[in-house]
Amino acid sequence: MNLYKAIIIDDEHLAIDVISHYLERFSNFEVVGTFTNAVEAFNFLKEGHQIDIAFTDIAMPEISGIELVKLSKSNVMFVMTTSYSEYAVQSFDLEVIDYLLKPISFERFAKAINRFENWKEKQSEKKIEASFFIKEGNEFVKVLVNDIDYIEGLKDYAKIVTGNNYCMALKTLKSIEVVLGPYGFMRIHKSYIVPLAKITQYSGDCVFVNNAEIPVGSNYKEALTVYLNRNKL
Repeated sequence: MNLYKAIIIDDEHLAIDVISHYLERFSNFEVVGTFTNAVEAFNFLKEGHQIDIAFTDIAMPEISGIELVKLSKSNVMFVMTTSYSEYAVQSFDLEVIDYLLKPISFERFAKAINRFENWKEKQSEKKIEASFFIKEGNEFVKVLVNDIDYIEGLKDYAKIVTGNNYCMALKTLKSIEVVLGPYGFMRIHKSYIVPLAKITQYSGDCVFVNNAEIPVGSNYKEALTVYLNRNKL
């Protein structure tokens, strides 16, 4: 069973309590934060906390829920809640998971949860099947995203390591980082990108991916530490 982390954003404590109570009925969902101010929620997401789903009211002080969605650069998916039906079109234009009109019934809430889980399942299937063709010399080599252990930048080339094999691509690490970021890859050094899910061991200055020791650069340590701390017991 997949576990999901959620936050709730609403300037009414009663509304937060209702959604929190509903989420308690789903054993694979955990509420890790509640906010009565969208600015506080934005700063929380900006710090790099790994959140899967956010329930946010639209009519909020300082910035609205719609503005929060537009400003957010994280991978969190939003469910909009409001007492005003006229906001529905704006919400769906943002490609949010669902739009819930208050007062929210549990049956309607459960449908939103189901829609979110279906979306996550489809995303997982895409990641499993994801692959890219890399031009190596006069040939194009297919590389499965799940096979990649790390990418090392070597001047004008990127060395893409998959187990005991590797291929060389005439690509910058910056361009690869943009493509692989949505698949759980992170730049941890000026010369290295790694899949976070494959990190098996770490210290302050390096991580291990399938027995390969990868250095951690000082400029990238903070973002990596935030991720690693979220996954400590």
